[in-house]
Amino acid sequence: MNDNDSSKNNILIKKVGEEDLSIIKEISINTFIETFSKDNTPEDTEKYIQMNFTDEKMLSEIRTLGSQFFIAFLDNKPVAYLKLNVGEAQTEKQGNDSMEIQRIYVLSEFKGKRIGSLLMKKAEEEAKKNNIKRIWLGVWEHNDNALGFYYKKGFKRFSEHIFMFGNDPQTDFLLEKIL
Repeated sequence: MNDNDSSKNNILIKKVGEEDLSIIKEISINTFIETFSKDNTPEDTEKYIQMNFTDEKMLSEIRTLGSQFFIAFLDNKPVAYLKLNVGEAQTEKQGNDSMEIQRIYVLSEFKGKRIGSLLMKKAEEEAKKNNIKRIWLGVWEHNDNALGFYYKKGFKRFSEHIFMFGNDPQTDFLLEKIL
């Protein structure tokens, strides 16, 4: 799918540039609160947001060599985004034949509209275009909706790591899909 193929579904996926910083930041904060605030303290949630979703941090991520962002628009409204990392941009070294899906963030009111599936398809297309043989990601062990989505898409658990959420060490499952 190129950036225009999903127009029949009123969904457009567009590669992100620095000019899209405010959109990425807004989706990040909103989806993060929607997904994680009910299971974590307000202090830890706020600390995480303040450390990870500042203009400076997000602009640095957009500018990082080996990282790409894509925004999904539904009827011209930004509703989700995808962040991919290859090479040194991966949050954990997994080799040059691997690509990390660091984020698929879909605003909750737009879940169930196949936007996550379209973003996953975009990730796989980007991987194949760059001769990547393996996609991997980390997902919180208690994020049952995300785990179900990834398992349905063919991912399998290969490891785990500790993810610091504010002051709370939490376990992320590491999942992979061989292409």
